[in-house]
Parts: sequence; structure tokens; C-alpha cells
Amino acid sequence: MNILLIVDPQYDFIDGTLPVPGAREGMDRLAKALPDMSIDHIIITMDAHTIAHCSFKAQGGLWPAHCVKYSPGAAIDSNLFEAVATRVSKHHTPITYIEKATSQDRDEYSAFTTSYPRIMDNADIIYVAGIAGDVCVHTSVGDLVRQGLGEKMCVVTDACPSLDGGEKLSALISESGLQQTTTTSLPLNH
Repeated sequence: MNILLIVDPQYDFIDGTLPVPGAREGMDRLAKALPDMSIDHIIITMDAHTIAHCSFKAQGGLWPAHCVKYSPGAAIDSNLFEAVATRVSKHHTPITYIEKATSQDRDEYSAFTTSYPRIMDNADIIYVAGIAGDVCVHTSVGDLVRQGLGEKMCVVTDACPSLDGGEKLSALISESGLQQTTTTSLPLNH
């Protein structure tokens, strides 16, 4: 079983209040590849912040307000959403959505700090893409590696745009011995 994990593919990280360099291009590449990828399940994580979330600068945090639950900025990128919808209608691929950072007084870069969807145990490979490579993707991958899924993980590097140009995620890939690929090298359905 092949799983595609997409971390935080939300509007605010692409063209919104906290844009990551290269995010539009990375998500467009993933959207182009997704309908015909050889995958059996999709997992999408999403920030779902409260209006006065502790990570926001107005509350003393590091970041501008972003991905406030039910706001336009919290929505999945429309190009990627269309690709997911095409995938689901064409191949009936199941999707699991995971909201994170929902508590006003606690930030979460990873949806997998203490657990993960058990379907991942059945995976032969878990392809990972999303935003931002050096923040939420990095932390999510690190948590999954610590929970024993490292040998199943394959990072789709050209679909993981980063604020730091990819250095932190590249270091984690090397240190953890993770597989990596690009959107043009992903296996396709036959």
C-alpha cells in the first residue's frame, strides 16, 4: 500500500498571510502528478488555529495570523484540491484529514507528536509533501521517524518548499536515511 501524506497545503502558506517561497510551484507540481500517482490512501494535515492563537504575533508568537479555522486562508489550495477530487473520483482513493494546532494556548507543527493514523502501519511507502519543509513537514517527518516509520518514508523534495531553502529538511533526510524523490519520478498507476 502506498500512502501520500500532504502536510498543510493551505492557502495562507501559498498566497496568503504566511507565504513560503516556492509554495505555489511546489503544490502545482504535486497537483499535476497526483491524479495518476500510484497511491492507495491520502492523508492531509491542516493547521486549524483559533482567532487568537498563541503562535500569532499579536499574542506574542512568532508568526502572522494564519490558517484560522473556517477562514479562506485555512482552505486547501484550490489547484491541489481539484487534483485530490480528480484522484478520488477516478480511483476512489480514501482520504484522512487531520486538523492540528486547534488549541488556542498550544502550537503544533506536527499532527503526529504522540500517535499517527494506524493505516500507516500497513504502508509499503509513505510519500511526504507539503508546506513548509523546514517547519511542519520537518517536524511531522521527524515525529514519524521517531515512531518507527522512517524506513517507509519517501520525501517528495520538489513539493516541500521551505523558508530556509530546504536545508533543515535535507539534513533530516540525510541523518535519518530517508528515501527521496521528485514529482516527476513518482510511480504512476498502470
